[in-house]
Amino acid sequence: MSYRWIEHTSELELQIEAASEAAVFEQALEALRELIEEGRAGQSEGESVSRGVQAAAGDRPALLAAWLDELVYLIETEDLVPDEVEGLELAGERLTARVRAHRGRPRHLVKGVTHHKLTFSPDGDEFSATVVLDV
Repeated sequence: MSYRWIEHTSELELQIEAASEAAVFEQALEALRELIEEGRAGQSEGESVSRGVQAAAGDRPALLAAWLDELVYLIETEDLVPDEVEGLELAGERLTARVRAHRGRPRHLVKGVTHHKLTFSPDGDEFSATVVLDV
């Protein structure tokens, strides 16, 4: 499993490769956490919390965008830094999960998740996805 960021003017493109569909969503959370904590290593973590997250969309690419939108909402409204996904379930075009997070001082960098270059598909024995964030 892996992910990488590709920088564009006012955008960041996230490319993910993972062993399963669920792992794509887990890697997206990990990448987002890294992005909002960049340069803030060593800061003490705040209270640990758990939040239920639900998302729905017409297909897997749009579901990935909706998932990231929900995470960005938690970051922006509650100053939560997502730590990990617990109990992620994919059922058709719906996703439900618990996200373990901590209160912190995340960088409020992401303005939105775009549908530009949005992909999510099988790639051999793995899955690959691409999503672009407006920053």
